[in-house]
Amino acid sequence: MEYRQFEKQDSNEVHKLAFDSWKFTYKKIYPPDFIEKFVNQNYDPKKLGALIPQIKSGKMFFYVVIDKPHVVGFCHIGDRGSGMELFRIYLKPNYIGQGIGEKLLSFGESFVKSKGLHKYFCFVHKKNKIGIKFYLKNNFKHIQEKDEANEWYMERKL
Repeated sequence: MEYRQFEKQDSNEVHKLAFDSWKFTYKKIYPPDFIEKFVNQNYDPKKLGALIPQIKSGKMFFYVVIDKPHVVGFCHIGDRGSGMELFRIYLKPNYIGQGIGEKLLSFGESFVKSKGLHKYFCFVHKKNKIGIKFYLKNNFKHIQEKDEANEWYMERKL
């Protein structure tokens, strides 16, 4: 497995991985047409490629995991003005449970620490049992008063 910074040529594979992961993770939460529309809007290869300047400048963290020749996971962290946020972390379903997500988080946490910060957060759908289990296992705490709609606010202190 190779862990490295996201590059423009990864965009199509990250889009496909996001689609596969969303179908697996959210199949009992959202209808297929919602998943397809959401992934196509939020993981559009052109939008992903447009993140390259922020990644290269160190303003944003975005790593991929390659199991040659394919992208099998990715992690994206940045700051929207309210602190460092884990925007997304996904693995191909058959790679879940192998420690890959934890390793991605460790790279991301090094990025957060390099900014002089000692915590970061994420939102996870309250019915996303896979995500909630992963975050709790990795020492994220649910802070209920910061929840938004159907999303749990989870925070990890470093």
